Amino acid sequence: MDGQIGVVGRAGGRGFRLGIDEVTTPAAAKSLNRTGRRAVIVHAGANWIGSVLDSSDGFWPKLVAELAHHGIDTRVVRARSKPAEALIDPTADHVHVVMGDIPGYGRNMLHVDQGHIPGFWYLDEVGVGWHSSVRLMQFCPERVNFGHAEYFFNGVSGWMLRENVSKAPQTERMPDHLEPAAAVIFAQDIEGLRNRAHFMTNEQMIRTAAEHDRSRLIYVKLHPRQSKASRRDLLSVAQDYQNVQVSEASVHDLIEKSRVVVTQNSSAGFEALMQKKTVVTCAKADYRHATLTAKNPGDLSDALDYGPDAMADFPFEKYFYWFLGRNLLEEAKDNFAERAVARIREKAFL
Repeated sequence: MDGQIGVVGRAGGRGFRLGIDEVTTPAAAKSLNRTGRRAVIVHAGANWIGSVLDSSDGFWPKLVAELAHHGIDTRVVRARSKPAEALIDPTADHVHVVMGDIPGYGRNMLHVDQGHIPGFWYLDEVGVGWHSSVRLMQFCPERVNFGHAEYFFNGVSGWMLRENVSKAPQTERMPDHLEPAAAVIFAQDIEGLRNRAHFMTNEQMIRTAAEHDRSRLIYVKLHPRQSKASRRDLLSVAQDYQNVQVSEASVHDLIEKSRVVVTQNSSAGFEALMQKKTVVTCAKADYRHATLTAKNPGDLSDALDYGPDAMADFPFEKYFYWFLGRNLLEEAKDNFAERAVARIREKAFL
């Protein structure tokens, strides 16, 4: 899953730069608008602008070259800046690709971000993560070939579990050092976000699971980006229960040793599907088709009791392939750029 190539110079006979120049001023934006040529405008926030410009993001290097071969130039602009506002001028008719979690529908707008699994990318009309259109789709397992799905599932999950790969760095795998648990709770720090997604808070999830059966062990793993205040509060909650253990173990080990996985909508919950675990999501999640949704403590208690039985026949292989292979884009695939450009052209009538 590399898919990262440096692209410099010009496409033969085309006269288009292979690389992305930044539009830094409103005057430059207006000048680009006056050319009369439609361009793909990448709107990148502070956490993305550097990697887009130096071609280290994994998404744009191949795609810029493919767009150039279709006669389409690409520029990058800082999201929500004055130059970005100028480029949104509808008379220019540019295609706008927004990087990161900035949801919104627009006539010529698409959204890009890393998926739950490294090497897979959203390119979506509505947003990324729980904002993506995948959450609104219907999963029809009868339309997915099991042979293709099984090959894909075994390849991706085998690599990730064997190499201990996750979206965040993990400690060394040592599953034999962990006791079996009734559940693992993967905490997040999303409760203060403007666009609310959660039904239950981290504290509610921990207290509900811990009190459901005080004789059963509950693991809690805090998010790498958990704020200091949230971390302090959740550690205090965990200390109220003898059966709750906050762990820094690999997510894959915690999933392996737990009967049920509980989260709001984290990527760790999606990763649990690789081990065919029962996942309970306590927030709006784009992978909700493969989980049980708990909107209140009663729902979560029921899921802890009956979840594994309810999910016993779920087609994990088909879902994994449907979600990642069909709806996201894999940067390591030879047809990555071709599929991405096809989506852009279809969206914007290029």
